[in-house]
Amino acid sequence: MFQKYWSRVSRIGIREGYDDSLTKRITLTNQFSVIALTIFCFSGLNNLSLGDLFSGVLLEGFVLVCLFGLYMNSRHHHDFAIIFLFMTINLAVFYFNSYSGVLSGTYLYYFPLILAIAFVFDIRKDQKIIFLNLSFIILLILVNLLTRYELFRSHFVTDEKRYQMFVFNLLFSCLAVGFFIYLTIKNGLKESELYNQRIAEHEQAEKKIKDALAEKELLLSELHHRVKNNLAIISGLFSLKIGNDPPSEARNVLVESRNRVISMSLIHNRLYKNSNFADVNFEQYIAELISEINASYPSISGSVKVTTDIGDVVLNINTAVPCGLILNELLTNCYKHAFMGKSQGTIHVSFQQENDICTLSVSDNGIGLASGYQEKESLGLSVIEALSEQLNGSFAYSSVEGTSFILKFQNS
Repeated sequence: MFQKYWSRVSRIGIREGYDDSLTKRITLTNQFSVIALTIFCFSGLNNLSLGDLFSGVLLEGFVLVCLFGLYMNSRHHHDFAIIFLFMTINLAVFYFNSYSGVLSGTYLYYFPLILAIAFVFDIRKDQKIIFLNLSFIILLILVNLLTRYELFRSHFVTDEKRYQMFVFNLLFSCLAVGFFIYLTIKNGLKESELYNQRIAEHEQAEKKIKDALAEKELLLSELHHRVKNNLAIISGLFSLKIGNDPPSEARNVLVESRNRVISMSLIHNRLYKNSNFADVNFEQYIAELISEINASYPSISGSVKVTTDIGDVVLNINTAVPCGLILNELLTNCYKHAFMGKSQGTIHVSFQQENDICTLSVSDNGIGLASGYQEKESLGLSVIEALSEQLNGSFAYSSVEGTSFILKFQNS
């Protein structure tokens, strides 16, 4: 019964949507108001029983003041209710400390009052308010000290009555302090419970994210695997056609088409094998691509030497595919056209990155470009130009002691 009543009183004025800090402040203000009015009520009855009618009635009047503070909280005037409550209690302690003298022990109520201020306000956010409240307490204590507790001193209160009041005030001030110690322990346990609950929720959310990420990685891995397999099937179909010994021109078209498919398949194969499903290490990729293209031209592969100077460059899939296709076209052109009429040849592939700018360079010591090559319709050149535009890059050819191609683009 008491717990139900206490809980209902503690939540006076609290609305849905209030944050934890404001809810805690309102709750503590309500609880402290109940404690204060309880002390005022019993103190008033005690003074009335001692025959001090004026102080007894005044204390009971402070009960009504505390009830008014609860009413203001219920009307959602929370800042006013808090300030009003502390000002009222401070003035009450000041008055009765002077009224009944230092021997009555009324000053003992300053201890639960200071604890209440520490509880209600956040020391990190409400430093000015705390300072003003404590300054007001110190000011009133100094007034009583300087006036020697004679400002409102009552000659009705004898030393014997002061002793009785001291016992009463000591008891209730200790109970009030004990209540705040209880609140400290309770709030600490509650915050610890909330903290553990938040940790558990965080761990649960993190587990869900990890599970979703693992599922996504599995799906991406499966996607790259299936794309790789599909491209391998297409490449195999081209190989079957090549194996049927088609005419020379048709064979070249099939080989070139197969190599384009292989260049894309190698990228998806690397992504499938990596834990990172978005980025491709181009140093490893270029080595595999050179090996595949070299195997596609067995008649001249033994007389062509390929050297490389590859930096540690990582490209995402959107950049890697067009870049790989460009490299495939360049190497294919070298094997097909660069060394006609020559017994040996060298191809040099360089791929470096400085800051965000990647530079791909393919050069050979072959016969060079034929005059008017730009006017001739060539699928390979068209592919290179289109893919360079896709990369937002720039490229250039030169034909001095062979052929050299340089492509520059930004690695985003």
